[in-house]
Amino acid sequence: MTRVRPGHAPPARSTPPGLRAVAAGAILATLALVAAAWVLTPWEVLPEGAPAVRPDLSAAFTSAQVARAAAYRSAIGPWPYVSLLATVAAAWLFWRLSRRLPWRGPRPLVAAEAVVASSLVLLLVGLPASWHSERVRRDFGLSTNTWSGWLRDQAVGWAIGTVVLALAVVAGVWAIERFPRRWPWLLAAAAAALTVVGSLAYPLVVEPAFNSFRPLAAGPFRSAVVALGESDGLGRLEVLVSDASIRTTGENAHVSGLGATHRVVLDDTTLARAQRDPSAVLSVVAHEFGHVVGHDVARGTAIGVLGAVAGILAGAWLLLRGAGGRPVVGASRVGPARAAALAVAVSVTLPYVAAPAANLISRRVEARADVHALELTGDAEAFVRMQQGLATANLSRLEPTWWQTALFATHPDPVWRIALARAWQEERQG
Repeated sequence: MTRVRPGHAPPARSTPPGLRAVAAGAILATLALVAAAWVLTPWEVLPEGAPAVRPDLSAAFTSAQVARAAAYRSAIGPWPYVSLLATVAAAWLFWRLSRRLPWRGPRPLVAAEAVVASSLVLLLVGLPASWHSERVRRDFGLSTNTWSGWLRDQAVGWAIGTVVLALAVVAGVWAIERFPRRWPWLLAAAAAALTVVGSLAYPLVVEPAFNSFRPLAAGPFRSAVVALGESDGLGRLEVLVSDASIRTTGENAHVSGLGATHRVVLDDTTLARAQRDPSAVLSVVAHEFGHVVGHDVARGTAIGVLGAVAGILAGAWLLLRGAGGRPVVGASRVGPARAAALAVAVSVTLPYVAAPAANLISRRVEARADVHALELTGDAEAFVRMQQGLATANLSRLEPTWWQTALFATHPDPVWRIALARAWQEERQG
């Protein structure tokens, strides 16, 4: 009879999942992901034969606007990139050191402890660069937040991410031990479900943790928005306004949610521009309506589901291959701790590995929404003013390098978007 020391789980007796089956599942999911991304992405947004999009910085922005944007980026400096590298390195270093730390308590609790400890280390590593960026935003008049509010935002964001990841890891460790033959498929299904739930719940759980929302007030601008929605076949789609001005003078708008939680949100800073240039802000709304008409949140969620399944199965194959037939999380407390630290490290690293492809898709989706706004309003000049206003208000990067675009740009840069509007206008006139 095998004796088990207190605090240790007996080794799994069941045969582990077949490597070939898991590998085949990972390959099929990856192929499905690539196919879905290819089919669902609008690679061509202008009609065939339309004029080429020719970005021209000097024609899009004044020299003073370009200089101010450059000065802001220079003041920010390289610290966000240094922080990124340091955070990724710290995540993997913590994983390497996790086997030597004195973990205590039941195995599920150890997994949660490791997630919290690792995430806290990463928060502390990244905090100096975040503080520096916030200070520069204040110097340039972009931030209206208080330091206590900024610290609250850091803490709330960390807590939400850590709680979600800790629950996922604890459930994963439990599934691996409880279902030693089926756990890769169960975790893949759970990841797919969590992706859908995340899209549904984001407007109800995450966004209210940072902002409050109110319906767009009655008045001429709301009437114009309602008329725009009706002409776009959306009926009387409600547009909400967020209190973004408590944190920033920057302007933005977005679409989030699925089904009953689907909504369009304008920042109150963007809405304030409607008093000066209502047609430009209507162009912003028309862009967001483009996301609604294109079902872009649903499309993104579908791609995310396939990405989650492919990632889980690929990770499961690596874990099983490395374990060589032994229990994947081991029989001691160290096993759950290392699994949790590995999950944190992967969650920190994977977004940057996937960023070039994900951002490329996102930029094409945004470009299609831009064309939708142009078609819906028929006003290229308002669209150009909108892009110029957003770029100057947000101090957007006007001259990105190729690697900055690949790793961080979810939207086309403002100069390209203005050139897109000019190309659309030329095609329509000619």
